[in-house]
Amino acid sequence: MKRDDWDYARYANFAFSFGFTLVISLLLGYFGGSFLDRKLHTSPFLMIAGILAAIILSFKTLLAEVAVLDKAQADAKKAKNKPSGEDREDPEKQ
Repeated sequence: MKRDDWDYARYANFAFSFGFTLVISLLLGYFGGSFLDRKLHTSPFLMIAGILAAIILSFKTLLAEVAVLDKAQADAKKAKNKPSGEDREDPEKQ
């Protein structure tokens, strides 16, 4: 595969990962909050709190993944612009 194909695969993985994380966390927040609301008779406050917590955690995960993608893209750009012999150490400097 070419480098561009790997980039598309990386972004597709990013989108899938965020979608999966968001859906699973929303379901856990909704059902967990609903369960606690039934047990503690606080309907609908804990369900709403669970959903809000799920959204906040999902977007926190999104920002962390964007930071990783951004760093990988910056590293790839830096490696592309670096001359091929620049990454070797000079034996006379040692």
